[in-house]
Amino acid sequence: MREMDLNEDLRAERTRYFERYAFPLFSHIDFRVSDAAAVRPFYDALMPLFGTEPTMVRVARYGYTRRYGTVRADFFNVFEDPDARPTATRIAFAAPSTDFVDEVARVVRAHGGQNVDGPAYFAQHHPTFYAVFFEDPLGNRLEVCHHRMDK
Repeated sequence: MREMDLNEDLRAERTRYFERYAFPLFSHIDFRVSDAAAVRPFYDALMPLFGTEPTMVRVARYGYTRRYGTVRADFFNVFEDPDARPTATRIAFAAPSTDFVDEVARVVRAHGGQNVDGPAYFAQHHPTFYAVFFEDPLGNRLEVCHHRMDK
């Protein structure tokens, strides 16, 4: 059975969720890094996996967005701030499948990701939690995870 089929029973719950919450939780992420040019090749390889495209931004150095028809949303903007330093804060991106997490791990390793942990199941977080934890080339913490919240 394909992994996407395993999630088919969640279709009704997802429909009810989107009926209740007609807009996303986040509009955009303004991500500060100390050297935007140094990490651009990393994000240029990573972000398209999520269906994004480069976007013109007014104040950030560069950014990525997804299109929903003619509407652009889910902005991830990279700002340069020479005083920015990596912290314990981690940005976690959702993945549609474990195969997707595996592909992210491959791309992260091939493009300078650091301290890569996984991909693997991390049952201490959730019984179905499959993720890869990593840092970008500057040490900013990220994660891509797939899990079933109904289990």
